[in-house]
Parts: sequence; C-alpha cells; structure tokens
Amino acid sequence: MDMSLVLEKQTIAIMPQIRILTIKCNVPDEVDMDEMYLKYEGEKFWPVEQLYYRMDVDDLAVINHVLEVQEGWNTIALWDHDFVTLNNHLGDFRINVENPGKYSA
Repeated sequence: MDMSLVLEKQTIAIMPQIRILTIKCNVPDEVDMDEMYLKYEGEKFWPVEQLYYRMDVDDLAVINHVLEVQEGWNTIALWDHDFVTLNNHLGDFRINVENPGKYSA
C-alpha cells in the first residue's frame, strides 16, 4: 500500500494542532479497494461517523480533521479494516511538529 497525506500545522497557545487535509490512495493493499481508517496515539479519529472509508487507486479523500498534538515527532497510523482476519497496520506518517506551514507526507 502506498498512500500520501497532506496536512497543515496550526499553532495555538497551549498545544499545537495539525489539520489533516486529504489522503490519497496511490496503491491499494487489496484487489477490491481498501477499507481505510487513521489512528493517533492508539485512537481512531477518521472517518468520524463510519467504521472505515473505502479507497481505490488514485482516490482522494477530503479529511479536514484537526488533531491536538505534541511538539516534536508525532505518528499518524494508517489501518485497513478486515472483516474476517485482524485489521492490517499499513504504515505510519511521522510528522515533526516544529514550524508552522503546509507539509506533505
């Protein structure tokens, strides 16, 4: 699975935030589309009102989700929901939160 994520760091008085803008599926892990979801610090945060979001090659999903994060390195985990076997951890987006701006990972 090869995915790309676009995000923007926002700084607030107490905790920095990142806004995850989009996620794009470059190469799906499964033949019939992937059932994707994202986790931060072990908690699923996207999609919000669904168990997963189905994506195929070149699909672009608008996420527009804000997360409060720590200064320094943070990890967003990419998971594929499976109905029969255990869910698959497909990889991580590691984000160093230091300077405000737009980033692509």
